[in-house]
Amino acid sequence: MTDTDARLLLSSHLSTPADPDLADTPYGRLGDFDLAQWLTDRDDLHAQALNRLERRVHPTARIHPTAILGEDVIVGAGVRVWEFTTVRGRTYLGPGVSVGFNCEVTNCYLGSDTVLGHRIGLNRTLVGDGAHLSADVVAAAIHMTDQMTRPDRDAFLRLPDGLYRCRTPRFGALIGDRVQTGSRITLGPGAAVGRDCRIHSHTAIGPSSVISDRQVVAPADPTAHHAHQRRR
Repeated sequence: MTDTDARLLLSSHLSTPADPDLADTPYGRLGDFDLAQWLTDRDDLHAQALNRLERRVHPTARIHPTAILGEDVIVGAGVRVWEFTTVRGRTYLGPGVSVGFNCEVTNCYLGSDTVLGHRIGLNRTLVGDGAHLSADVVAAAIHMTDQMTRPDRDAFLRLPDGLYRCRTPRFGALIGDRVQTGSRITLGPGAAVGRDCRIHSHTAIGPSSVISDRQVVAPADPTAHHAHQRRR
């Protein structure tokens, strides 16, 4: 399979935030960005958003006293962050997001009304609106290497017309709007799940995997996945 020059616009998986506070920030035009462009420029883009916001944490958000919230995290209206959870790095939590007990969310984007269950670990992952991830979902952000603290193998996706280079060694997953998962799911490093998919419990979606919209994904064996089209 050869490299492809195609773009992978975030609008293919994610809805652009409707939050008026973000209209004049890079998040307000999220769908226009190519995935690789967003991943490589994310730190700067998030910093631009922080500089333009009057408030970083919406006053209606409820953060449990035992939760840890990083200084660069942007929190929308009505967000709930539950006990013993850490949200850090340049993370955005959209309006109505709920992050459950004992989760770790780092350098992520979570779209409006998305729900994370308990003990979820997401790193450098983008999740669309209205998704629901059940307990023990993990998105790995780097490939196995001899020096895990200094990854040097860029993530890529296996698109139908060739390899799509993410231009960064640190990328977990791109999870579309309204994706629903069971528990004990592993993704990536480097995975893309289309809108309205359902992922059954104990499924591993391996590195560089691409799942199209409206698929039902179930474990065929401990190291593979099997997908079929959802009925409307």
